[in-house]
Amino acid sequence: APRPSPRNNVGIRSTLGSTSNTPVNDPQITPGPSAIFGGKIASRNRMVSILNGQAKIDKMAEAEDNRLKAKQAMTRGIFSKPDPISAANFYKRAADAYKACGENRLERLHRIASGDLQMGQDAYATAAAEYTRAAELAEISDETLPRKRQECHKLHSDAATAWANMGEKGRSAESTVKAAFGLIMGQDLTAAIDKKALTRIEESIETFVPDPLNRKRDYRRNGISAYDDPNADPNDQSAQRNALELAKQNIVTDSYAHETLFQIGAELIRRRHYESALYALGAGTASLEAEGFATVSLSRAYVSETVLTLAMGDTVAASQDFQRVHLQRTSYLSSRECALGEDLIRACDAMDLDALDEARSKTGPHRAALANLEPALRGLVMEIRVSGRAKKEKKNVDVVSKKPAKTASAIASPAAAPTKPVLSSPKAELSSDELLKETAASFEEMDDIMNQMGLGDDEEEDDDDDIDLT
Repeated sequence: APRPSPRNNVGIRSTLGSTSNTPVNDPQITPGPSAIFGGKIASRNRMVSILNGQAKIDKMAEAEDNRLKAKQAMTRGIFSKPDPISAANFYKRAADAYKACGENRLERLHRIASGDLQMGQDAYATAAAEYTRAAELAEISDETLPRKRQECHKLHSDAATAWANMGEKGRSAESTVKAAFGLIMGQDLTAAIDKKALTRIEESIETFVPDPLNRKRDYRRNGISAYDDPNADPNDQSAQRNALELAKQNIVTDSYAHETLFQIGAELIRRRHYESALYALGAGTASLEAEGFATVSLSRAYVSETVLTLAMGDTVAASQDFQRVHLQRTSYLSSRECALGEDLIRACDAMDLDALDEARSKTGPHRAALANLEPALRGLVMEIRVSGRAKKEKKNVDVVSKKPAKTASAIASPAAAPTKPVLSSPKAELSSDELLKETAASFEEMDDIMNQMGLGDDEEEDDDDDIDLT
C-alpha cells in the first residue's frame, strides 16, 4: 500500500476561542465582560479556524517577517525617520497571522503594540478596536486570574480613552463598563463585590447618565459625582444649573444604551447589591426618558424600579415614585406593567400576603408582565415580603420546623397507642359511669401521646407538689 503523503498532515481545525485552553463556562462563576455584555455575538466572533502542521509553520514565519518589518519601520536611519503608521499596520498583520495560528499571547502583545502606535497617530477608532480585541484575548488567556483582571481592566480602559478622544460617548461608556466588570471576572456570582470594583462600576454608570439627571443618585454607595464641585456652596442655585446643563450635554441616548444599564442592574441584583442596582436602573430610566421615544421599554423600567424598591422594604418610596413619577407618563397608565406595580404596592402597603401572592402568581392576571421582566427581577418578585427586606431563602430546614414532622410520624406509627376510630354515626347516650370511664381512658391516651412527643410533665408536677406554699 502506498505511504500517505506528508501533505496530509497539513490541515485546519476549528475551535472556540483563540487558544486551545478556553475555560469551561461555569454558571456559578462570573464570566468575562465580553461574555456578559456581548452575548451570542461575542461567542460567535470567537469561532476561528486554527492552522496546524506545515500551514501553521508557514503562517508563523509570515508573522515573524511582519514583526521584523514593523521593527525596521520604527528604526531611525540617516535618510529615514520612524514611520509609526507603517509599523502599526505590520504589527496588525503579525497579530492576524498569530490569530490564525492560535497563539493567544503573541497576538495579544502585537495588538497592544499596534494600538499604541495608532493612538500616537490619532487613529482612535483603530486603536480602540485593537485594545478591545486584546482585552478579549486576556479573558481567555493562560495568565493567572489577578493578571487577567488587571490586563482586562487596563485594556478596556485604554479603549474607552480612545473612544472618548474620538467623541464616541456611547462606546466609551460601554468600554468603561467592561473595564469595571473585568475586576470581578472569575468571582463567585453570589459573592459580594469588593469596594474598589463596586466604585468602578458605579463610576461607569455615571458615564452613561450623569448623577444630576438620575433620580436614584442618592442610592449610590461609593464615590462622588464628577459633576459635584466640592468647593461650591450647596445652596448656590447657579452652580446647580450649570451642572445640570453640563449633564444634559453628556448623557448617552444612543440606541440600546439603556440595555447595558439594565444588564448592570441585573448583575448587581444577583450579588444582593440592591442600592447600587437601583442606582443603575434609575440611570437606565433617565436614558429612556431623555430619548423621548420609548414606551414599552420605559414601562418595564418603571416596574423594575418598583419591584426593586419593594424588595428593599421601602414601600413608602415605591408608592411615592409610582404616584409622582410613573403615573405622570400617559403611556404607562394603560400598560400591563402599571397594573402589576399597582397591585404589588397595594398588597405591601396593606401587608396582605394573600394579595401579594396573587399579584405575583405565575398563573395570575400579571403573568404576561412578569414574563417580560429580566430573569433576576422576576426571581426578586418572588422574594418580596409584606414587611422587611427581601432575603434569600435558606436551604437548610430549622430544627424547630422538623419537630411537627417527627411528632406526626410518632403519632401515626404502629408503636403508638391505638386510637379509636371516629364514627360518623351518632353515639348512643352513655351512663354516668361509662362516661367517667371513657373520659379517664381518653386522658390516659393523651398522656401516652404527650410522653411519646417528649412533652410529658409528670416530674414537673411532682416537683410542684413538693413545694410548701404555706
